[in-house]
Amino acid sequence: MTNTTRHPAVIDLLGGAPMPARSGTTTTVSSPKPPTPPKLPRKRDSRSPRLRYVAALIVVVALLGWFILRLLSGNDERAQERIADETDTSETAPTLDVTPPAPAAAETDATACRTDPGDQKSGAGVIAAFEHAYYVTRSGTAVRALATPDTSLPAKEKIQAGIDTVPTGTAHCVRITSITAEIYSVALTEIRPGQPPAQFPQTITAKELDGRWFVDVIN
Repeated sequence: MTNTTRHPAVIDLLGGAPMPARSGTTTTVSSPKPPTPPKLPRKRDSRSPRLRYVAALIVVVALLGWFILRLLSGNDERAQERIADETDTSETAPTLDVTPPAPAAAETDATACRTDPGDQKSGAGVIAAFEHAYYVTRSGTAVRALATPDTSLPAKEKIQAGIDTVPTGTAHCVRITSITAEIYSVALTEIRPGQPPAQFPQTITAKELDGRWFVDVIN
């Protein structure tokens, strides 16, 4: 009976086991390598991006604040320089000789109640003088001298007779308001001793003759 030698790697198709290797033949079998353990997935640190975002935001805010401070300080410096330039004008600004305005004449103040002696420099002035001569000087002659020569007022004797009917010590106050250059609205207040004030509204026309003013008509 003939022995058939088969290659160790050949398996009998009929189901037989592989034939043993020939004597003297050495078969080297490598020991299996231990399985490599699977690498665990690296756990992602969810806090790292947030921390980086916060840090970047802090840096941006700090830079923005620094820029704003620099901008404001620059504006303050420029404003202070501009104010210093505007206020330092002692050498270049001309000295102005300001003369205070003269006080307004009494005839322009409708609320002024006059008791002064007046004058003949204006219509209001001669009206004040006229009333002062009547109530304070108590002279018909002085009153008539302040009227125009052709006035409709009575003669000095009749004026004096009217003055004598006024009690001594009677005070007066006259408010003069200009209507036109020659016509004035006059509110004469007469205060007799022991009596309440009495007011007499008048319209007085004054005229200028040879540079002086005179009372012409009293209505």
